[in-house]
Amino acid sequence: MIRGRPTASWPLPPEVPPNRPSRPDQPGAPQPARQDPRVPSWEEPYTTERDLSDRLLDMRIVHLGGALDEDLANRGIAQLLLLDRRGRNSIELHLNCPESELDASLALAGTVETVSAPVHVIVHGTLVGPVIAALCAGEERGAHRGASLVLSVPDASAQGTAHQMTVHAEQHERQLARLRDHIVRATGQSADDVEHDLRTGRVLSADDALTYGLLTRLL
Repeated sequence: MIRGRPTASWPLPPEVPPNRPSRPDQPGAPQPARQDPRVPSWEEPYTTERDLSDRLLDMRIVHLGGALDEDLANRGIAQLLLLDRRGRNSIELHLNCPESELDASLALAGTVETVSAPVHVIVHGTLVGPVIAALCAGEERGAHRGASLVLSVPDASAQGTAHQMTVHAEQHERQLARLRDHIVRATGQSADDVEHDLRTGRVLSADDALTYGLLTRLL
């Protein structure tokens, strides 16, 4: 007896076509997401302000730009103190401050004078007002040739009783005298001339500032 494959007595199911993805050009077919062209860039990867600040500190550079208020001055003071603890090599303090407050500027100048490491101050752009005291406190004082410096003092304002306003006015005059003395020591100008220039808002180019004695070199 020869045995073979059994013969099916019922019809076989039709062949199922393979499950192929729909062509994009077919009606109703999902279209692939459109991607914008990628433009190559030579710029370095994005870094945060903290990353840049840390990298500058590694090179013993402190950069303060913008209006020099209490917050910005405190940040600069903290960085100067940190670098002073790390070593006695020179520190570069870069300034670009078109506005400055009297209290903040004198606090920064005092720190520049007290740290053990020599501080070299470099002016970028414009330096206006009491922040010039911080420049004068530097061991070396440089500026780019396009920089400008303005000797001026901010207006004093106070509220309170007559006694409180009198005390504030006296404190303001003492601070102005400290600002004047910073400039006199750095430049060798007379106190009367410096005070006159501060009250009249004298504007100096980088070359003028070098002649005046505010700068020791041009970059």
